[in-house]
Amino acid sequence: MLKAASDRYTDRLFLAFTDETSGRVTYGGGRYINLYQEAENRVMIDFNMAYNPYCVYNISYICPLPPAENHIQVDVRAGEKIYLQE
Repeated sequence: MLKAASDRYTDRLFLAFTDETSGRVTYGGGRYINLYQEAENRVMIDFNMAYNPYCVYNISYICPLPPAENHIQVDVRAGEKIYLQE
């Protein structure tokens, strides 16, 4: 069944987060995950899909910072790590 254009992205969510690796192993400003709502009250978070914001790679981008309540108090060792230029 095709969704109407206005309904096409209603099950898509964006999560900006920091964790205990932020600023050490991962970018200090946090990482992002694009989520999909699986059911009415259910979302699965796959931290393997965590990625750095575009501002890590190019200073022309301005990236939103995660709010304090999106800080996870554990090391999330999955997903993209810090970008080091040589």
